[in-house]
Amino acid sequence: MSKILTSAIWGSLLFAFVSTSAWAEELIQKIDVSGNKKIEESAIRAKIGSKVGSRLDPVQIRQDIRDLFAMNFFLNVEVDKKLEKGQAILTYKVEEKPTISEIKFEGNDEVEQNDLLEALGIKSYEILDMAKVRDAVAKLEKLYEDKGFFLARIKPEVKQGKENSATLVFHIVENEKVRVAKIRFLGNRQMASARLKSVMQTQEGGFFSFMSGAGAYKQDTFDRDIQLLYYLVYYNEGFIQAKIDRPQVYVTPDKRLIYITIRVDEGEKFNVGEINFTGDLLFTDSELSSGIKIKASELFVYSTLQADLSTLQAKYGDLGYAYANIIPRTRAREKEKLVDITFEIDKGSKVYIGRINMKGDSKTRDKVIRREVKIYEGELYNETRKRESLANIKRLGYFEEVTLNTKTPPGHPDIMDIDVVVKERNTGTIQLGAGYSTFGGFLLNGQINQINLFGRGQKLGLSIDWSTQQKVFDLSFTEPYFNDTEWSLGGDLYASDRLLTEYEENKKGVGIRVGHPLAPYLEGTLGYKIDKTLLTLTDNGDPELFPVNTANGLTSSVTAGIAYDTRDDRFSPSEGQFHSVSLQYAGLGGDLKYTKGVASARYYKKIISEIVWRNNFSYGFVASNRPNVEPPFNQLFLLGGANSLRGFDWFSIGRKRFSKKEFTSLLSDPNLMQLAYKPFGGTQQMYYNLEFQFPLISEAGVKGVVFYDIGYADDNLRLDDFRSDWGFGFRWFSPIGPLRFEFGLPIDRQPVYGERPVNFQFAIGSPF
Repeated sequence: MSKILTSAIWGSLLFAFVSTSAWAEELIQKIDVSGNKKIEESAIRAKIGSKVGSRLDPVQIRQDIRDLFAMNFFLNVEVDKKLEKGQAILTYKVEEKPTISEIKFEGNDEVEQNDLLEALGIKSYEILDMAKVRDAVAKLEKLYEDKGFFLARIKPEVKQGKENSATLVFHIVENEKVRVAKIRFLGNRQMASARLKSVMQTQEGGFFSFMSGAGAYKQDTFDRDIQLLYYLVYYNEGFIQAKIDRPQVYVTPDKRLIYITIRVDEGEKFNVGEINFTGDLLFTDSELSSGIKIKASELFVYSTLQADLSTLQAKYGDLGYAYANIIPRTRAREKEKLVDITFEIDKGSKVYIGRINMKGDSKTRDKVIRREVKIYEGELYNETRKRESLANIKRLGYFEEVTLNTKTPPGHPDIMDIDVVVKERNTGTIQLGAGYSTFGGFLLNGQINQINLFGRGQKLGLSIDWSTQQKVFDLSFTEPYFNDTEWSLGGDLYASDRLLTEYEENKKGVGIRVGHPLAPYLEGTLGYKIDKTLLTLTDNGDPELFPVNTANGLTSSVTAGIAYDTRDDRFSPSEGQFHSVSLQYAGLGGDLKYTKGVASARYYKKIISEIVWRNNFSYGFVASNRPNVEPPFNQLFLLGGANSLRGFDWFSIGRKRFSKKEFTSLLSDPNLMQLAYKPFGGTQQMYYNLEFQFPLISEAGVKGVVFYDIGYADDNLRLDDFRSDWGFGFRWFSPIGPLRFEFGLPIDRQPVYGERPVNFQFAIGSPF
């Protein structure tokens, strides 16, 4: 670098001290370039402003030197002048920077070389640029910081090689991982330290830190934590004057532990005082007030205020005012501990939708995205339908990211063009796997799934499961917009062989279904299927309790259903609702005659940080279509297992019936006589699942869960009969789907029926 600066200074001084008047009479006869080996001469000449035939100008030559240095290819630039017959011959002599022949890392024990190269931003055979090297050092230190090595230090070295090449060496001193040992709050009289810590991403390290990543210290994350303390805790609890001092960070002498002290001045809680509206008022005060949730005399909650701004923005946006600006002006009244809010509204001008463009959809066809867009070119702007469009596209599940970028064409301030920018994800999988299920035992699994077939939005699924307890084949296809209409059309082909304690069930069938939207987020479906069932008793089966002939035969049924779905993600929802009702009527010919209905209600809410509150309520019934005839016993409901009551064995909870065969085998041991009552099932079921799901290892997609289940199955449901359990577990959102590992503990356990204190449940797929 000193050589570069010296050359530039000498070049400037050379022409500063030459008599301008002496040169003014000289013409440039010729311009030569020398010293370049890798850089094309034409590229150098393009930067030289001095031209043959023009008068020699020292000011221009100084500018030439600056422009050549700005190319960032040269260590030195000199200009020689030679006179010939009163005219000047200029020679621009350049000394090129070396080429990076090799990049080496020394001292990197904890981070792989490939990761370092990816973060570097420099590649071999580039021109050496020390500014880029300095940027690379910062990127490498940031990479180490993200991995918990906050004290890592990196020093670059350039080793000159042959033929103007250089080896770039990064000397790395990783030091030990820095772990947050303790976070202490001072001055927080009304907010518990545990509450404050719960919203922070920076967490204290513990015994399982190596798994969860807790205890890592990252400066940018910690800076965001301070803002979260303001907005998610204090401002949300009415402490509008809370102050958080600059945290004190102490690093132990061995540079392995960090102790953080945060001083807080909470102030007093404030309630909402007067609420007023000013500016461009297109609605009455009562109309504006009725649409917002923040109310006078109630606690001031910052998140509610932000939601109200979005509501008011949509209210004006739905009238075409896309750029309406709503500013909440606040005034604190110290004595009354009230904060007055005035919403200052500038509506701007009305805007119309211009062009709607799709970008980033290299695989997905434009129309697949466009049919989810609820705003149209040429119409008046509508904020609510714009938001619905964004949610609809995200809900497809085809894209990792979806953004709506807006811009105004030049000269048309009343027009808004919208770019729908997507980042596509892999929507198809072909998988072979093996595993173990607490219900099915050892299992083999093969799947072909494509939810965006050929970029048309069609769904194709093929699944084969093979285990000791069940064998399942399922082929399905769905066209969500048949013939570019809002009608969906699909078909299913399936076969299963399920082995239970008392009998084996073999079923084969085919089905067809259609669907159509009934209202926003509401869809109706109608399907027909025909299948054949063959039941055979096992050696343990009781023919009197399970008369298989009454459940064998052909089933011809039609199913009608409706579903309401506002989930933010169909695979791993954290917000929204899903409600469904279906009614199956079996009796359009065939041997088996029954009616079966199932209703479910699910609710998801992100409560604190990434903790998701998940709820599921389900009710079902089955009834015979023949008087004085019970419905087929294999259609009755039993609960228990990973998909209902997780503290109990599969299909063990529900109405029991007395088995004479089992009673006879137990006569020798009166203490086991109750086991003669076998789980049989009821014509009704009802159960409820409550979960709190939280991240454990975010980078790996591992989440923790605690849950509570309650329910029962019987002909007549009584709350006194309901069984319940609680438990905990973790889930891994793997490439083959969510893998669940859960431990359920029954409440009021009944050991006489073989109920264990702890039931381990493993399954593939989300419980709800």
